[in-house]
Amino acid sequence: MKFVRNFLISLITIAVITGCMPKRLPEREEEKVPISQALVTALSRYREVSSLRAQLFAKVEVREELQLLRGVLLYERPAHLRLRLTTPIGGTVGEVIYSEGLISILLPTEGKMYRGLLKKEGPSTGDTLFLTMTFGDYQEIGGRSFPTRIYGEVERKGIRFELKLKKPQVNLPLPERAFIPATAGWEILPLADLKGLLSRFRSQEGL
Repeated sequence: MKFVRNFLISLITIAVITGCMPKRLPEREEEKVPISQALVTALSRYREVSSLRAQLFAKVEVREELQLLRGVLLYERPAHLRLRLTTPIGGTVGEVIYSEGLISILLPTEGKMYRGLLKKEGPSTGDTLFLTMTFGDYQEIGGRSFPTRIYGEVERKGIRFELKLKKPQVNLPLPERAFIPATAGWEILPLADLKGLLSRFRSQEGL
């Protein structure tokens, strides 16, 4: 259940972008971005490539509890993203598919798919959450440069993450319909319902 909770938290943070115990994530300072614009901001760093496929390794720290996730990332310009995350032993935790404003979050263990449009950020208020994002380890392939490491931290929430891209392949054809989720067999729910699911996880774990 903790893997599912941390997967949801990391996705919402970006979207609403084994072995030894890993080191704590490094402290970073960077320009703050409203959470609802985090994914759009991250995708803008990959505009120089027409497509990208890479293995992904993630550390997600939630209130000083650290989890490891891995997966596969697909990107296609201008604004298409597919990210599948698994546990270190291989079980699929969930998947996010984003296509020009429409996001789908799939949770296989729940048999549910949450879908909705990402809203544009209005004027900042005292309740607006911001995400500090740092992009690094830029790699150049075929004269195109893009980051292979992203740090993020949500203010006042004790949530930090680090994403690393490994073995990136750029400007190659991606599978057809890669950014169109198959809906058969899934219970389709509005994106807003994720808030209630997260509240249930927090209540069960005493957070």
